[in-house]
Amino acid sequence: MKRALALVLAAVLTSEGSAYIDTLYPLQQFIAESEVIAEGVVEKTDAKKGVSLVRVTKSIKGKCQYDLLRLNLGIGQEWHPEAVLPHFVAGAPAVIFYNAERRAEVYVNRFFLQFSGDAGQPADKAWWSFTHVEVHCNRTFNGTTEELARILVDVQAGKIKPPPADPKAPPITKDAIKSLPAWGQPVDAEKLPAPFVRRDPSKPRKSRVPENPQGIEKGLAIQVFEGTWESLPDFDALKPAATGVAEQFDLSKRRREEHYGLRFTGFIDIPREGTWTFHTVSDDGTRLRIGNEEVVTNDGVHGAKEASGEIALRAGRHAITLLYFQGGGPASLDVLWEGPDLPKQKVPGAALTHTPAP
Repeated sequence: MKRALALVLAAVLTSEGSAYIDTLYPLQQFIAESEVIAEGVVEKTDAKKGVSLVRVTKSIKGKCQYDLLRLNLGIGQEWHPEAVLPHFVAGAPAVIFYNAERRAEVYVNRFFLQFSGDAGQPADKAWWSFTHVEVHCNRTFNGTTEELARILVDVQAGKIKPPPADPKAPPITKDAIKSLPAWGQPVDAEKLPAPFVRRDPSKPRKSRVPENPQGIEKGLAIQVFEGTWESLPDFDALKPAATGVAEQFDLSKRRREEHYGLRFTGFIDIPREGTWTFHTVSDDGTRLRIGNEEVVTNDGVHGAKEASGEIALRAGRHAITLLYFQGGGPASLDVLWEGPDLPKQKVPGAALTHTPAP
């Protein structure tokens, strides 16, 4: 891992080509390592061309050399431009961070984006090129842009200290950004996608209430899909090639060795209340949800790789969904859990149930 920017610590996922913040990066560090911090507003966006203009309105730290930022959003990695462009609506506020190398971060609508510099061009002709969404930087801050601007102004004035980072916040995903209301739309703070829900990391998380359904049977409902993808597809938009019941999270119900997807749905029996950690070890991508909360994100084409996430749960049966896809080559899938008085181990079939189809 190397610094792509004195401002931001970035790492590259070697097999997927996407970058992300893989360590906790407090807001104080953003502030200290930025030579310039400024407020701005989206002036206009051309979604077809993938470009946006952001007017700089106020310097918070240092002297901003730009009156207008020309952002080339269409060249970012993987799904990032597709997910980000709808959030660059006219009138949306932005916060801009950059250093002498013109490596920059732009914060809009609750998430950070990284841009490469202007290559020494005059400020009135410079273009900033989008590289990626800082998918873990919502652990640094995930409130509104207006809140961030106020905090930065007060920090610079010596009135407050920056709020702490939240190491337990789940990373941003494509689905999370797509379901996040654009600036100007009505927002229910309690119903935001999980990566954007604000909480005090010093306080224990509220435990999720179980569904505890009636009329359940052993095993998980499974749908088998066939296709070629580089990341998890929208299974809701696809017709399954087969359906059935799986005894546990494994690949036994596949119909081919390559180019397929699986969706497991049902309930997991949590024996006691507390913070539970789930792990997926997969080749290729997986995503695990408890209810509507995304707990583990392990997407993309890669070899066997482990990813983890935590959630506070009450005892009882909770809705669980696991999405999996296999591209080419080797394939593997394991789901593990650990919790109060339970060491890390595979989720047993005895803990899994589903509601049978009528």
